[in-house]
Amino acid sequence: MLKHEMIEKDGVTVFKVQVENLDALTVPEARPLIEQLVDRGGIKVVFDMSTVRTIDSSGVAIIVSLFKRLRALGGALRLAGVSGQPKDILHIMRLNQALAVFPSTEDALRGF
Repeated sequence: MLKHEMIEKDGVTVFKVQVENLDALTVPEARPLIEQLVDRGGIKVVFDMSTVRTIDSSGVAIIVSLFKRLRALGGALRLAGVSGQPKDILHIMRLNQALAVFPSTEDALRGF
């Protein structure tokens, strides 16, 4: 089972994965958690990626999927703690222009 935390802070769901790799091996475990998150009405979400060191196309796909689903519900997704290779991937794919990326969860929660 994917190690994670899901907590509510002032009407915002903070979803923190506690893995180093968000990839083809871990995404299948994350998918049901994302479904649960959306199904329970969490439309303002901070996805804390501070422990993630590497990401592949599967990891990018689950983030984009969550972003689209939340936006369709009138919600929003903010990424927090993105650094290293995942930050580089988001930049190369120009996803940092579509997704709100913050240095920390606290920064992402501010003004949500």
